[in-house]
Amino acid sequence: MSIAVIANPLAGRGRGERTARLAEQILREKNTDFELIFTDGPGHAIELAQRASEKHEIVAALGGDGTIREVLTGVCENPTAALGIIPGGTGNDYARGLGIPRQTRPAIEVLLERDIDTLDVGVYGSRYFGVLASIGFPVDVIEYVNERSDSMIKGKVAFLLGVAATLRRLRSFTVDITIDGKTMTRNIIGLFVMNMPYGGGGMMFTPDAHYNAGQFEVLIIDEISRSDLAVTLPKIYSGGHTNHPAVTILQGREISVQGMSMPVMLDGDIFPAAPLHTKLSPEKTRVVVPRA
Repeated sequence: MSIAVIANPLAGRGRGERTARLAEQILREKNTDFELIFTDGPGHAIELAQRASEKHEIVAALGGDGTIREVLTGVCENPTAALGIIPGGTGNDYARGLGIPRQTRPAIEVLLERDIDTLDVGVYGSRYFGVLASIGFPVDVIEYVNERSDSMIKGKVAFLLGVAATLRRLRSFTVDITIDGKTMTRNIIGLFVMNMPYGGGGMMFTPDAHYNAGQFEVLIIDEISRSDLAVTLPKIYSGGHTNHPAVTILQGREISVQGMSMPVMLDGDIFPAAPLHTKLSPEKTRVVVPRA
């Protein structure tokens, strides 16, 4: 077995570099056939993963969810390679959704055990995602967090501060939402298309989402007051928000949102405003997961 580790040294506000060096040390201790490759900018991991998937059985992404999304993109067209994950970012929601430990040594043990499962993949134009696509208020929060990437505040606290800071400019949007051919008109503040339960560094948006369930879980948040949202948001960590009257969770494989173009967030990366249209590609690729 050979492993390529594609590492983003800037992930997790510097954690990526330290994690990569620790991973290198552990893999050498284990006498593993591996190659460590560093990215040098946005999008580079896609190219590196494409090349690595031609030589290695496992192509592991070391970094945050954005880095993992890029490596997923590079790997998923090659049926002989599997995606591996060594968490090294701020949110680490891929790891949560797949049950991968967020500590480096246990995550590498998962890689070396080489238990492979299938992974459904979301398709948005020419881009892929594995965790979520989102529009509206959640994107404002991620923009706020990303703009302060050099802050010492990280993880869950960084996301909660982002929520608090963006509440004052909370907006609603009237849109037509089509799920598997059925259309509804809603006045929303945000929408999530989820392939795994977690986003935003551990917020359990859709408790029943699973990475190879064959369908998305679609979380729709209707117009809600700032004070009500502030009270409800902490419940997301336990899934307690799902009973709120402004929250709807539906299932489907093809989702479109029309009526107003908004920036689209895929696995923590934000892309220019456009209508959201995404399809699920079931069992699109393979992924290394912990043994059952």
